[in-house]
Amino acid sequence: MAKEIEKSVSTEETQEYRKQVVIPLMQHRGPICEPLINVDDTVLKGQKIGECNHDFGAKIHSSISGHVIGLEDRAHPSCTKKPSIIIESNGTNETINFVSQQNPSKENIFDTLKDSGIIELNGYPVFNLLNTKKLVDTILINLTYSCDVKSNCTPENISKLINGMKLLMKASDAVQGAFIIHKNNNQLASAIRSGLNGDNIGVISVKRNYTPLMSNLLAYDITGIRISNRDTPAEAGVMISSAYGTLAVNNAVMDGIPPIEVNVAVSGAVGKPGIQEVEIGTSFKDVIGSSGGYVGEPAKIIMNELLSGIAQVTDEVPVIQSTCEITVQSKDEVVRNKPGPCIHCARCVDICPVNILPGRIASFSDIGRYDDCSKLNVFSCVECGLCDYVCPSNGHILQLIRFAKTALIKSFTIPEEKESSNLKLGCQSCQTPCHVGALSSGGEK
Repeated sequence: MAKEIEKSVSTEETQEYRKQVVIPLMQHRGPICEPLINVDDTVLKGQKIGECNHDFGAKIHSSISGHVIGLEDRAHPSCTKKPSIIIESNGTNETINFVSQQNPSKENIFDTLKDSGIIELNGYPVFNLLNTKKLVDTILINLTYSCDVKSNCTPENISKLINGMKLLMKASDAVQGAFIIHKNNNQLASAIRSGLNGDNIGVISVKRNYTPLMSNLLAYDITGIRISNRDTPAEAGVMISSAYGTLAVNNAVMDGIPPIEVNVAVSGAVGKPGIQEVEIGTSFKDVIGSSGGYVGEPAKIIMNELLSGIAQVTDEVPVIQSTCEITVQSKDEVVRNKPGPCIHCARCVDICPVNILPGRIASFSDIGRYDDCSKLNVFSCVECGLCDYVCPSNGHILQLIRFAKTALIKSFTIPEEKESSNLKLGCQSCQTPCHVGALSSGGEK
């Protein structure tokens, strides 16, 4: 557990900042939710305000009580604009009736998870990870993602993490479970072990940190099961959750509280670094303001890990379920070295956890050769950021890989009918979506 940041900001101290929230209708990998309310409606804290009937849909709940003042596109932490619900607080903090359970059955757990809309840090709804054709027999809780551990693995949450694991095992009929912890985090490993009493749950120490997109690799390293990049571990019988997801499961099932608040660690150039409970939809600006505000002039705001996180274009973006940490960097802390040409040292290849060619993919992306990026398995990239870290030429490798992924997905989205006559999709040679071929045949068409 992180020692440098303590829970120094109370919920009461931050209430004055929560005058308004902007709740995106898309916090998951599936399609955008449909709003269940209209402008001028009054909503309660915990009330369902968005729903999606897609298999990968997740319900959205109001994090405050108040009046709906807008339904419009707003800035999103993914650096795009998404349809959002703007709610202005009425100051009452009135909630729906949260129904707690003492000894829930498997069916009750399933129903609760379906209604709660808990979304894992990689964008997959928890309910969908459990509701697969393949029976889940193993539950793994990834406690190696540093910002997730920092914000959610505080001492008071250890018992909730263990109970959340038991609830997931009960819901899936899993026969075994394990907490995956980095070998250097002995304090957290000891705290987890001391709270276990059988139940076929163990603690496994590993040598590397696994980001949320490295679930397939984590499943392989622990179980030996190979999973293609078009599948999730759950489809191979292994469900992987995070500290946030496990805590949210415990809160939803035991206390009846849907995911309306998240623990966010605020660090860097702020007045009072700390961990605070934040209502979903609160702007980064307000969260930083409740942590003492900026120290000096901010140069960069990063959501989640420094290596794999996303630099924000504005501090008006809202906190969503996958927000674990907000880091503010001053001008002196931001590295602005101009990238040089690739020297073919292969350091990015040596360090890549999924054995692709990051530098080559980035080079193709930089000149718009996205078909070649697809042939080199760009969609296998787990966006860990290690290639950027070791590059002696200061190449923007991860940024270019992400750009290639986005460009490929947009290129092969079915266009509007009015554009269909003058827009060709796919390679110039075969006119087929390259990324589909890469995903289905391991990169060879």
